[in-house]
Amino acid sequence: MEVEALVLTVNLVLTSNADASGITSQPSIPVQLVQIVIAMFVMDTWQYFVHRYMHQNKYLYRHVHSQHHRLVVPYAIGALYNHPLEGLLLDTFGGAISFLVSGMTARTAVIFFCFAVIKTVDDHCGLWLPGNIFHLFFQNNTAYHDIHHQLHGTKYNYSQPFFSMWDKLLGTHMPYNLVKRPEGGFEARLKKD
Repeated sequence: MEVEALVLTVNLVLTSNADASGITSQPSIPVQLVQIVIAMFVMDTWQYFVHRYMHQNKYLYRHVHSQHHRLVVPYAIGALYNHPLEGLLLDTFGGAISFLVSGMTARTAVIFFCFAVIKTVDDHCGLWLPGNIFHLFFQNNTAYHDIHHQLHGTKYNYSQPFFSMWDKLLGTHMPYNLVKRPEGGFEARLKKD
């Protein structure tokens, strides 16, 4: 009984639209879309600054974030190949903050977090696939993140998982070209000045 009361209290505090019986009604679709966009910006902001700090702090890079950068050539599941502390700092804390700031319900959060994971896995897949919807709507995509994983790009393109605004605003954006490979597919290469 006490656990149910605690869950109801937490539900009432975190979701302003839960009634006294604990039933949560979902906000309208437009409201949920706005909440998801807010969560995307909050998540991007959190992840940019923590990710950049993990590169700039030699101790954190050497002992925590370098595990993820063992992947010089990213592959899809490698998106989640990281140190547990990095997972806690970037994903868990970033997710919690974006959830709380956006005010979304648990159901909307499930949709948002599934989308974020799929987008992150796609960013690390190393494939530029025709018709990939993420490449149409996001500049921060597979090629963008491939540059970050190349040895000369580790001080650039920190933004993840959705937008590249922080890199552009703070001078850490590294432009690239997509070059067609003779054996098929495309490769991200630094733009020559």
